[in-house]
Amino acid sequence: MYSSVTHIFSQHDHDAVRFHIEDTAALTVSPFWTPGWPDELEIALLDAVFTARAPYGGPGNGVRRVLSRWRAYRSLELHRREHLDDIGALANFQTCPEDLAEILGNRQRVSGNSTTKADAAARAAATLISLGVRTAADLDDHGDRRRAVTAITGVGSKTWECALFLVGRRTPDAIRYLVAFISDAVGREVDLSEASGLLGAAAETLGSETVVLEHAAWRYRRRFPLPASPALPVPLSEVG
Repeated sequence: MYSSVTHIFSQHDHDAVRFHIEDTAALTVSPFWTPGWPDELEIALLDAVFTARAPYGGPGNGVRRVLSRWRAYRSLELHRREHLDDIGALANFQTCPEDLAEILGNRQRVSGNSTTKADAAARAAATLISLGVRTAADLDDHGDRRRAVTAITGVGSKTWECALFLVGRRTPDAIRYLVAFISDAVGREVDLSEASGLLGAAAETLGSETVVLEHAAWRYRRRFPLPASPALPVPLSEVG
């Protein structure tokens, strides 16, 4: 999201953004200070599905435990460590989702209790493959793909947006959340250019990559309603 255009901001705005980050998404308390999973669609899809109505947790619990168990399973399967970027491995469990739930150590059910999240993840992977998506590089917000995936029980629009964000795609809704985060911080509505500049400046001050700060800020702000705003002059399809 960050623009390379040089911005000049008041000290008040710099401080306001930093204080807002410390109050809402501080590195010491937020588990989301990571760049997401830009080259790992398997992990991004599991993260997006299992995050719904669940604590993200630490390395040994919550969603992060699910991701760790999948990594361990795939490492044994592949006999080596590498990016987990072939959702065919998840789609293979479409006919036996209970086996996937066992591997992940998680039998949590989707909203409405109709099926497990493991089942939803496997179905989403199979659907994406049928639409030409297998790796993170293939994923975009194409209307047919969004409609097909969000029609799966347990995979709504928020889950779809999350998967896109985690692989580095910034939809208009995601950008609105980030702009709203900065607007909340400085106490006035800012535009995309100003929000991008302030996020980039804050990341530099905090010794972080901009994409990492974006992830933490977006995860926090999306807990609240999507702010109404004029149409944005994007979407930006990738971070950076």
